[in-house]
Amino acid sequence: MILSRERAPRYGLGRLVVDGLDAAVCRKARFAFDPSPGQERGLLALLAACCEVYNAGLQERREAWRRANKSVSLFDQFTQIKGLRGLRDDVLAWGIQRSVGRCGGWMQAFAGFYRRVKAGRAPGYPRFRSRRRFHTASWDEPTSWKVNIDRRLLRIQGVGTIRLPKSAGRQLARLADRGGVPVTLSVTRRRAGGTSEHPKWVWRASVGFKDVTPLRAASPSDLGNGRESGAGRVVGADRGVAVALATSEGQLHVMPGWMGQARETIAALQRRQARKVKFSRSWRALARRIAREYRKVAQRTDNWARETARQLVAQAEVVALENLDLASMTRSAKGTIDNPGRNVAAKSGLNRALQDVALGRLATWVCVKAEEAGRRAWLVDLAHTSQRCARCGHIDPNNRPARDVFVCQRCGHTAHADLNAAANIADRGRACETAWHQAGSPPLPRPSPRLRRRRRTETARPRLAPA
Repeated sequence: MILSRERAPRYGLGRLVVDGLDAAVCRKARFAFDPSPGQERGLLALLAACCEVYNAGLQERREAWRRANKSVSLFDQFTQIKGLRGLRDDVLAWGIQRSVGRCGGWMQAFAGFYRRVKAGRAPGYPRFRSRRRFHTASWDEPTSWKVNIDRRLLRIQGVGTIRLPKSAGRQLARLADRGGVPVTLSVTRRRAGGTSEHPKWVWRASVGFKDVTPLRAASPSDLGNGRESGAGRVVGADRGVAVALATSEGQLHVMPGWMGQARETIAALQRRQARKVKFSRSWRALARRIAREYRKVAQRTDNWARETARQLVAQAEVVALENLDLASMTRSAKGTIDNPGRNVAAKSGLNRALQDVALGRLATWVCVKAEEAGRRAWLVDLAHTSQRCARCGHIDPNNRPARDVFVCQRCGHTAHADLNAAANIADRGRACETAWHQAGSPPLPRPSPRLRRRRRTETARPRLAPA
């Protein structure tokens, strides 16, 4: 179970985001597939129908509130979808669950809108979406689709049976061997050349599994390189720009500068694109090349974060990270016309460097690996972790004469600044562990299972009246 910063319970100076007590976890298998021309036409028609249902549901909600000050619930629209039989069979050709699930899209959009309003950020009112920009269809329940892992087949109602590659079969079999049950599916398209009349698409699928046995239950040494090296140890991790991850065990992990290397290539492509007619064939080809460069960097960064998180989690029973507010740290300093910002160029460079090292992605993978290995993960307060001496506890801004040098003004302790901060984070992690154990080691709150509404029939057992 992984909780967000806002929902995680607080114990002492930190928040518990992973308790490592799950007997089963949820995992996804992501892979590409190559549909036949007829299956691709069916998938494109499916996306068009999903787009139409989403826009219709959003329009009904907006018009009902604007004209009658009435709120349309999700279940009201579920009832209306059942009445489409005989009227719009083309929309129901992929199953009623697909249309019902797409109606929930505007509900998620409005939930995000109200969440941003409450947080004081730019709201972003839900808007209509065109077919050209509608790329994903998802199923929240195992209906209207089925995957055959042994034969590597994916059957989607209204599309047909799609042959999956061997790599997809290995991913699916790996999760199925750990007891996983496929319950969700999402299909996504991405443009890969062609013309406006005859575009080419790359199709990817994501199959979600529930009840997957964690690796610790299958083999406790999978993440520990053959031995349980992390029993009872608390490791603090300091994240930064120059050193992406510094641990209290004395390790410094520096992310290679992939984005800096690709930025020159991207800038050259953007200059070429600026000389083309907008939305012309050559302009779109350069746009796809630019997007490809960004994807390559993102995939390399994600792989590095995953491997680094695996090494970190394998070292300890408890992992402590700084509770960084990355959204505020990377906020623009431009300001407004009435109140312009200062040092805008320097802040832009810092924001770019923070986004290049992907500190949020690294924290996400640490939580995922901790959940998989049965470890606990804490987000501790970061106040004075870089100015406090890990040996005597003295706090002074002058303890940092340079970016990577720490010299205590009281006891003379000298260390790498990031390693000293990681040691302070580990101390706060131990304090959080003590507070959590004193509270009785309560587990994180698990979501209750979703109950399906069932229509009452005449043969159903009547309820007994109260005596």
